[in-house]
Formats: sequence, C-alpha cells, structure tokens
Amino acid sequence: MSREKKDAKLLNIKLDRIVHEQLEQFCNESGMTKTMATEKILAQFFEEYFRRPEEERRIFK
Repeated sequence: MSREKKDAKLLNIKLDRIVHEQLEQFCNESGMTKTMATEKILAQFFEEYFRRPEEERRIFK
C-alpha cells in the first residue's frame, strides 16, 4: 500500500555555503532529511515571529 501524498509546494533556493554545511551537519546528527529539518526550523521561526506584535515583526529591513 502506497503512502498518502503530502500536500506540498516545491521550493528551490540558494543557500550560503556555511548555512548549507550547518544544515547538512544538523541532518547527519539528527537523522532528519533536509526537507524535514527545514520545515521544522521554519515552522519554529514563524511561530515565534507571528507571536510578536505586528510592529515588532519588521526584523529584516
């Protein structure tokens, strides 16, 4: 029996070499795939970001 398909969108990005190496190390140590790790990292970031009042959200000017 096949696995149910995930409702997903593709994302192609260029990462800084150091960030990519950190992601690779994290995945090797945690056993997560890059997709799983990126989803978890982004979800945590967005949860913290959207918890802030709107006037404090402008962190990347």
